Amino acid sequence: MIFLKYSSINGGIFVATLKQLKTFIAVAEYKKMSEAAKRLYISQPTVSQIISDLEQEYQAKLFERSPKELKITPAGRIFLYNARQIIAGHEHLERSMKKVHSLRPLRVGATLTIGNTLMGTLAECLMERYPDIDITVFVNNTKIIEQKMIHNELDLALVENVIARQEIMTTPVLEDTLCLICGNKHPFAARTSVSLLDLQNQTFVMRELGSGTRAMFENIMMTHHIPYVIKWECCSRCAIIDAVRHNMGLGVLSRRCIEEYVEKGDVNACSLENISLNRYFYLCHNQSQAYTSQMEDFINVIKDVLTET
Repeated sequence: MIFLKYSSINGGIFVATLKQLKTFIAVAEYKKMSEAAKRLYISQPTVSQIISDLEQEYQAKLFERSPKELKITPAGRIFLYNARQIIAGHEHLERSMKKVHSLRPLRVGATLTIGNTLMGTLAECLMERYPDIDITVFVNNTKIIEQKMIHNELDLALVENVIARQEIMTTPVLEDTLCLICGNKHPFAARTSVSLLDLQNQTFVMRELGSGTRAMFENIMMTHHIPYVIKWECCSRCAIIDAVRHNMGLGVLSRRCIEEYVEKGDVNACSLENISLNRYFYLCHNQSQAYTSQMEDFINVIKDVLTET
């Protein structure tokens, strides 16, 4: 499919296809032509030829070759930024035209803590106010949500950890607090706070790698050189709370995730002395995507709901 024409340095017209742009993006992301070919279900010589054609047309080296991996050049970064914008624009056009006579589509991502405690309320409020918006929600950890944002597979996302990618705009929208939790038989059960030194060599039941909750807690422990042991890890807050309740170790979760369990006496919550466990939930948007009316409507719902929280 022909997507866009460029004036050629060589005097003619260079016709770029979606296939060429997507192939270049894949090579930039996976840093190997063989891996890009595998992901795109095309041959490696085809990938190599596409990159060669692009470099020849623009008279610029887009990648530095080495035996281990390809390293994108400054010219390649410029091309990558624009290629992503073109692909995002085309995908938005496709989605819009498919539903031009029906609902307004909106793809929202949420990290697990937000998905467990807040996303349902936001989605329900959005559907009540704007029944013409067709919202789909994807819930996973921060790392996975970030990748979907980069690939323009989500319009907006609410995450519990800062995303550092330059192309992703992040805005803090709500303050949150992490809590240390333990079972009723744990030595910390009768305490309301513990020190970092108390956590030396303690056993933990933790969220999976890629989780904003885990990243924040591990950063605190590493910064203060506190050794600890992870015996159990998973992406389910219910599984973590159940393991902690059965004295498999200490846990770290958002206060929003544990309030009902603390009230019922299933687990006990502690704060860390002289250590802030406060953080923010962030609203994220890929700058290569234009704002739509449904995105604006969802943002207004977020503001209204969080004001009431």
